[in-house]
Amino acid sequence: MHETGHRTERSSWGMGEEITVYRPTAGRDSEYHLFFDDRGIIVGYIGVIYEGVDVASQQSYRAWMAKQIATEFILTPAVAARSPGARSGRLYADQGERISGRAIVIPRGERQLLHVDANMLTAYAPLLSPYKPEYLILILLPAGAVPPMLYGPYDSESRDYIARQQFAKGEVAHFALCGDAQVDVAIEAYKRAIDIGLSETLYQAEAYHRLGLAYRDKGLLPEAKTAIETSLKIRPAIPEVVNHLGKIYGMAGDNAKAVELFHKAIGLKPNYALAHFNLAEAIEAVQPRRALTAYENYLAFVELTPGERERIAKAKDRVQALRKSEK
Repeated sequence: MHETGHRTERSSWGMGEEITVYRPTAGRDSEYHLFFDDRGIIVGYIGVIYEGVDVASQQSYRAWMAKQIATEFILTPAVAARSPGARSGRLYADQGERISGRAIVIPRGERQLLHVDANMLTAYAPLLSPYKPEYLILILLPAGAVPPMLYGPYDSESRDYIARQQFAKGEVAHFALCGDAQVDVAIEAYKRAIDIGLSETLYQAEAYHRLGLAYRDKGLLPEAKTAIETSLKIRPAIPEVVNHLGKIYGMAGDNAKAVELFHKAIGLKPNYALAHFNLAEAIEAVQPRRALTAYENYLAFVELTPGERERIAKAKDRVQALRKSEK
């Protein structure tokens, strides 16, 4: 943004800002679109190299592409006309817990030319796809040429897009995807997403679900219950949401309701390991034999689940203790 001699343009991006920087990349004309949320935090970029760069010269990119499964797509007539023989492109994509990458490559004979490169915080990945007309139309654009104008409102001007921006902001703040967790920021962002209005039922339900979890982490259990119960009214049979509601009831001291909800979550998803573990903890003091079975079920189902080391160790300890108590 601050490189001397490079032209930059600023424009609104929903409730945030987009800054476009025009600069050479590997000796080729290119433009980089940088996206910032309403706090000024960069959440992603999309770079377009008009003439493309041979992937053979980019060792790290070749290694990354080798791990991905490409999605083939047909080039628009305008782009195909600029390069005889180029009829299709390949979209490469990966999705990490924090960061997601996207790339568009056009085969040219024996060469693979990288034209579009993008990285973003995963929460914003649905909003920052490089596979859009405004980026694809720049592929193979001759030096000095002016791209054709695209008319009509941009996605980022719609209420739903702005609401989804706020939802993504909540995810980044709540789950510490960019620095430390900021529960207050997450609560405000989820609430704004709900107030602005999300058009898809999935997003509506998940916004209330995430809001409930943020309230839980803040220690506001009545608010957490209300939010998650609202999520379940929108999408009633989601086992993970039912399980989270059970944990909140347990934290609030209503163990009977918690047990009922853990059973419901297991009924919806019999191999749901975490619900078995939560059920075991909730009933161990009063139903040790059933708790033993629930711990054993958890261990049977959790084998391939990442991030469960501590719970696995605790479940194994409790199984041993409960078996000894039966003798």
